[in-house]
Amino acid sequence: MIAELPPQTELDPEFAGALKFLRQPELGRAWGGPMNGQRWRCLMFAELVHKTAAKAIIETGTYLGTTTEWLTAFQLPVFTCEALPENYGFAKTRLQAVPNVRVLQADSRAFLAQLLAGPFGTGPNLFYLDAHWDDDLPLAEELEIIFGQAPGSVVVIDDFEVPGDPGYGFDDYGDGKALNAAYISGIAERFKLQIYYPTTPSASETGALRGCVVLADRRLSDVSLLRPSQTAGLEI
Repeated sequence: MIAELPPQTELDPEFAGALKFLRQPELGRAWGGPMNGQRWRCLMFAELVHKTAAKAIIETGTYLGTTTEWLTAFQLPVFTCEALPENYGFAKTRLQAVPNVRVLQADSRAFLAQLLAGPFGTGPNLFYLDAHWDDDLPLAEELEIIFGQAPGSVVVIDDFEVPGDPGYGFDDYGDGKALNAAYISGIAERFKLQIYYPTTPSASETGALRGCVVLADRRLSDVSLLRPSQTAGLEI
């Protein structure tokens, strides 16, 4: 039994997050499951894992570890970071018994730079970027670090606009900070990246219906659940 604390007690945020997991582990089922509860997104990501021969899976924006826990089932090394101490405490406690995952509390940019300076910088790695939440939008810098330090990477960005399918939601943080094609155009041109979107229309998807984009410095034509950006329309 977990002892009740006096109301005036101020907890360390990381400890508060750990305590929250112990008291309310059901919070870790937020969003209806991994990848926002989106079944076809999960299938797309699984296809990427198998067809890109990834050496590791690297996630930014752990939140409560729902997607992270699912990623560990691929039996690859999983590295993930969370900036907020309370979320970090929750996820770290949740995943402490899982041997192939390392959860770090860090800014995503520092996390990526340090990780890719080591042996995992040689890749190929599969990235899932989901550390965008407030005014400090790290995405452009994350992409600069990944493709600057680790050529051969494949990146999936959550909460991204899917052209031609308004049923998919995306994040917009104001002038120049909407997660859409314009936001990544300069980086894609500089690193000669291929851009892909899901073939599954939002009307057929499950869960929260958040859009995504996949970036790679090589062709991914053998991934059936992706379409290149120039393809008109959606597969039904």
